[in-house]
Amino acid sequence: MKKGVFIILDGYGEGKPNQFNAVANANTPYLKSLKKGSYSLLKTDGEAVGLFKGDMGGSEVGHMTLGAGRIIPSTQKKIQDDFSSGNFKKNPKLTKIFENLQKNHANLHLIGLMSDKNVHSNIHHAFNIIEMANGFANHIFLHLFTDGRDTPPHDSLKYIKQVKNFIKKYKNCEIASLGGRGYGMDREGNWDRTELAFNSMFNPKKTIKPSEIENYLKSEHDRGENDQFVAPVHVCTVANSSPSKNDILFFFNSREDRLRQITKRCEALGVKMISMARVETSKTVELYPSPFAKNTLSEYISKLGLSQIKISETTKYAHVTYYLNGGREQPFENEDRIHVPTKKVEDFATTPKMRAGEIASEAVKAIEKGYDAIFINFSNPDMIGHTGHYEAVVEALEFLDKCVKKVAEFARKHEYFVLITADHGNAEEMRTADGQPHMAHTLNRVFCAVLGHEQYKMAKYGELSDVAPTFAYLMGLKPNRAFEGKNLIVGQN
Repeated sequence: MKKGVFIILDGYGEGKPNQFNAVANANTPYLKSLKKGSYSLLKTDGEAVGLFKGDMGGSEVGHMTLGAGRIIPSTQKKIQDDFSSGNFKKNPKLTKIFENLQKNHANLHLIGLMSDKNVHSNIHHAFNIIEMANGFANHIFLHLFTDGRDTPPHDSLKYIKQVKNFIKKYKNCEIASLGGRGYGMDREGNWDRTELAFNSMFNPKKTIKPSEIENYLKSEHDRGENDQFVAPVHVCTVANSSPSKNDILFFFNSREDRLRQITKRCEALGVKMISMARVETSKTVELYPSPFAKNTLSEYISKLGLSQIKISETTKYAHVTYYLNGGREQPFENEDRIHVPTKKVEDFATTPKMRAGEIASEAVKAIEKGYDAIFINFSNPDMIGHTGHYEAVVEALEFLDKCVKKVAEFARKHEYFVLITADHGNAEEMRTADGQPHMAHTLNRVFCAVLGHEQYKMAKYGELSDVAPTFAYLMGLKPNRAFEGKNLIVGQN
């Protein structure tokens, strides 16, 4: 058995060279040296990670696939399939929800991200729910989060036009609040942001008229904010939007990680809450169970009696633990975890290094302690990439290069092999075709390289599901029958 280090460079993709490809342009001699040898280019989007063809991948499906060694159908795809087939309307939980609304003359509060990128949500799902709830709900209130991360920075104006046009035909449907996802979908423990979002919905301090929404968004953009951080605001409604005891809160996001804080805060209202996917930390009734994978790489390592440790900062801690473990919250036997708190800042572009230095130091300590498998997530490429600040991303990558070198060289001195890859792209595309800041994930492949006791020849192309069987092979473990991916080492399948 050989000990190994598994490094995930979150959001580090391989794109076409241009003046805004931070991965290509940054001074990263160590990472670039890895690409002079044999390495694989892995597909991270669409069907390769359980999504629809053409849908960009993300950290959740990326880590799930990396850990499972096979493709796990995503909640997003299950939901979209059901909407397309008409099965969503037949969901017995949904039928009961609408019957209760009608029986109690109660209101429906529909809460979620105003986007159509299928990363966290699809606004057309909300439209379908409105159409279905009409005739059952006394009134329908929309509490919308603006995106600007998986969409261009000012696309809220486009989406709000779509929403207004759609709800024109429903006299009982109104927009009740609006605010950036950086508030309502915070997952870094910034509870002050969650509170501002909650207050805009149910305890308003500032109110605008429906006719003022567009100008309000423009004013937020004019003061330098993109859609992620539009200040939450209440919108005047004809009906009283304060929730009563029989009202229902329906969170239409298809992913649960960025709903944990806001749903927890909404528990204080004492009303029933519904979510598309299971929210681990709050009392919501889910329509769809979360994806779950047994016999993941981590579970396999644990069953063999080997030790492992997961290291990350807050922004990606759930990904390198919960998602990499196949949707399991609790550690496996002999699994330790190191959580490095992310710095609380308004804009990650102001701290490009994030906690990469501390993560590297913790990894060195883990190597010294002799863990059999060490899993590390560096979140800089993705989190700084989402800010759209090219120079900050370059600075992040140049510091990250030093951190990866520190870990990898120390690991090699202690007879560990090192596998380095990513979960999806981001930092390699920092401008759109029309020159606007690009803040979303990409459809580009990511690299996968191995530093070991020998020079390995790797397959030119592969998928994220191929990484777990490759890592297990490098550890000298017997093949895990649950893995469906192929070994990226040429001649070892």
